[in-house]
Amino acid sequence: MKPARCGERRWALRLIGLHACHRASLRMGATVLPWVPLKARLRLAEGAFATLGPLLQAERHGRAFDTLQRLGHAPSAAAELSARFLAGRWLRQAHFQRLQSLPFSALQHVLRGMAWQDPGALWAAAAGRRRVVCLLPTGDVELALAAVLDRPGAPAHYFVNTHHRDDSPELRILLALKRQGHRLDIGHAQQGGQAWRQLRRGATVVTLLDPCPWRETGVSREPAPLRLARLAQVPVLLLGHRRDGSEAGTLSVLGEFSAESLAESATALYAAAHAFLAAAPHDWHDLDR
Repeated sequence: MKPARCGERRWALRLIGLHACHRASLRMGATVLPWVPLKARLRLAEGAFATLGPLLQAERHGRAFDTLQRLGHAPSAAAELSARFLAGRWLRQAHFQRLQSLPFSALQHVLRGMAWQDPGALWAAAAGRRRVVCLLPTGDVELALAAVLDRPGAPAHYFVNTHHRDDSPELRILLALKRQGHRLDIGHAQQGGQAWRQLRRGATVVTLLDPCPWRETGVSREPAPLRLARLAQVPVLLLGHRRDGSEAGTLSVLGEFSAESLAESATALYAAAHAFLAAAPHDWHDLDR
């Protein structure tokens, strides 16, 4: 066998082995974590990934480290935050794997135990109005999405465009919320124009706002959720979730931004998003992109 072919096979076997180890660790974590105090979970995971992260997930750790340095962090701080990023990612996946095995009543108890920070009472003030709700890719964003849809006093009609497979646990949770009586329409990302049509019919569109283009110099592409809100002349409500050591974490309402402000480069929205991400960069899902 040619050396190049042998190298490819070793690389493939290593990749399969790492993937299998990762899945096994998540299953073990989902079983064991409920018996470990919340603060101890984070301490143990961060300690493990500080040692093993650069070895077992070298590429992901390296990309996160490079991003953090570009954001202005010193090498020592970037190394610490990279390990915390890997630990948080593992904890988030193990936690979600455990939650998806619970009966919906138990999951709903977790959702309704999520802390909300909304000093301006913007959520209640926007009830009944068309808008685009944007979640930043931070913390337990899938859990935060479900908590938004299930929040008492929420708008009557939601639309969510999902990228998840029909048999995915994320979609099963959305369908369970729908069965609980929530007026929720679920679209698929491949089918264009659905969010626009639902917004015109009075629905509140809930979506993810990917901040990655904002940190790339020379990129002026307008994120799709902001373009949707601007063209429909509706405001954007910006939310961010953060893992804070509790089971459900905290969801923060970062501000409401009018369609007029979006047409003027959305400077205030970007500033709010950047400030939230900068306060806990290790909680940002796209840190390793």
